[in-house]
Amino acid sequence: MSGLVAWLIQRLSALFLGAFTVYVLVCLSMADAWSHAAWSGWLAAPSNAVTLWLAALALLLHAWVGGRDVLLDYVHPLGLRVALLTALAGWLLGSGIWFGATLLEVM
Repeated sequence: MSGLVAWLIQRLSALFLGAFTVYVLVCLSMADAWSHAAWSGWLAAPSNAVTLWLAALALLLHAWVGGRDVLLDYVHPLGLRVALLTALAGWLLGSGIWFGATLLEVM
């Protein structure tokens, strides 16, 4: 991944996550009650479900680019760097799978 691509992913994902956070806070502030049923109903709307999926993807990409850059900048032994990058990728992949399974369960 080139520096420009990583920079764009980091900035665009941050913008999307910021906008999504504002959207969710506005929706929560306008909700009559905060309950599991209300949350499930909110997720039942296709536009909200798709937006949440995109937010999860943006969060995973943002975390990958940020974590990768930190590890590449500050971990110098190659073996340790590869091990940490592999662990980060595995953790993010597992988190994405867990999120997807949980969201499908709720919907």
